[in-house]
Amino acid sequence: MPTDIYNISGLINLIINIVAFAVGIFYCYRSHNPPYMRIFPIYLFVSAAIEFFINPYIPKLFNYQPFGSHQEYATFLTYNLYTPFELFIFAWFLSRIIYSPQIKRLLILLLMLFCLFFIIYSLKSDIGKNINVIAIILESVIIIIPCLTWYRELFARSEPVNLFLEPAFWLVTGIFFYLTTIIPYLVTSFYLTSHGLYGIIKTLGSINNFSLVVTYMLFIKGFTCRIRRS
Repeated sequence: MPTDIYNISGLINLIINIVAFAVGIFYCYRSHNPPYMRIFPIYLFVSAAIEFFINPYIPKLFNYQPFGSHQEYATFLTYNLYTPFELFIFAWFLSRIIYSPQIKRLLILLLMLFCLFFIIYSLKSDIGKNINVIAIILESVIIIIPCLTWYRELFARSEPVNLFLEPAFWLVTGIFFYLTTIIPYLVTSFYLTSHGLYGIIKTLGSINNFSLVVTYMLFIKGFTCRIRRS
């Protein structure tokens, strides 16, 4: 039963991901939308492609294994490489919407330290054997800092802001929601793995998938919140 729940949640996640990508292609490149939105269709395309070809359960639902006997190795390798990709996508976006020069410098420093850690980790261990949980947690912490900075700057504005028409609010909220969810999920999963509770881990994995669904729906709201009505 936990496996069925995970498979269903993974399929829903993939479908919403593809929908968000299609909506992003249609809206993010319109002239009346901020230029920073143009990075999101790229992010969503890569996310959907990884889920479709690499997710250990999605290919099984469609009765195919694109990497054959190396499917598990390809899964770990791709997910580990996806972490810095996602980190730099989110960091680029947030650097465009925050004003604090101190946080921008801190963000650059943290990105450099992350790259150093990731390279050392990759050289010392087989990047295709296990998920680099520490890298994901570091990514979450690094990105949460500019997210909180943007919220602080938002509340400090002297002029009123219509959040329903502010794409950055929905995009930042989507990112912040997911990253604050994934930290306790990873910590709990690590604890459960050490105690052999794999069934519960799969159930928690479905929670992670549904968290992504919420994030993609917030992205869609951000993409469409400035629809011109005539």
